Amino acid sequence: MENTHALGMFFAVLALFAWAGLSFCVRSAMRDAPLLRTTATISTANALILIPVSLSLMPISAFQPVQSQTIYLIVALGLFMVAGSRLTYYFAIRRIGPSRTLPVATSTPIITAFIAAAWVGEPLTLKMMIGLILLAGGVTLAVRADPAQDANLPDSSRARLLGWMMAGVTVCLWSVSGVAMKVVSSDVPPIAAAAMIVWCGVPFSWLIALAGSKAEAGRWIPRASWRWIAASACCQTVAIPSFVSAVHYTYAVNASAITALQPLIALIVAHLFVREAENITWRLVAGALMTVCGTLVVILVT
Repeated sequence: MENTHALGMFFAVLALFAWAGLSFCVRSAMRDAPLLRTTATISTANALILIPVSLSLMPISAFQPVQSQTIYLIVALGLFMVAGSRLTYYFAIRRIGPSRTLPVATSTPIITAFIAAAWVGEPLTLKMMIGLILLAGGVTLAVRADPAQDANLPDSSRARLLGWMMAGVTVCLWSVSGVAMKVVSSDVPPIAAAAMIVWCGVPFSWLIALAGSKAEAGRWIPRASWRWIAASACCQTVAIPSFVSAVHYTYAVNASAITALQPLIALIVAHLFVREAENITWRLVAGALMTVCGTLVVILVT
């Protein structure tokens, strides 16, 4: 169990850095670009990259679930995780910036712990609860921090409120998805599971884009966005298989706790590379540090 736990932690760290990088790539890709079509395009590029990657690593037989429940879960994950949560996540980044979105969106361990305990029987201990409380405190401080100072973000309070709300919806979608991934990866190999989830999500992403086509009529994806779309797709190609592998080899709450360190990575990147666009306040830093402390408590109790 210790060897598989360590392997799960390794994959969780890969997902951590891939998703942290994704946040800033998406921020650049979405600049002056239509939200729905750009989201669908990123998912499509992600799916295309996964075809040669997954088929070179997995035989065709690996893509054949044994249980019918697995097929339903893969389709549901394609809809709610790939199409739904990516849309809400990208929307939040566009409205409040990555360093404000991440502390909320990565608070998934708080919900994942209870879902995993009820669904797959993962343990829920007092020390783990203390860690989750620290995570919640870090999220609270981050939400109360001053808005990001970025000319490309909307400055109205209503727009920012919508951004916070979409980050909260992302939390719920990711929390349920993380446990569902664990169930799926018990039937098919993690890489095959991740690929099928993304492939199922692409049609749903384009259906959403077509449904909102009137609102985005006449808007084209700018040429400057395409390189960031490619970078975002590459980040997703690393992140999703890594996270599915992480929840397969260790507890879902452990994997979620590792990826909850994204706010700290985001603050470092924001400070070093986008100083003109992100104001780093003491509340934001304190929230990120509390998130780190909560994560350490969660992963060290198992």
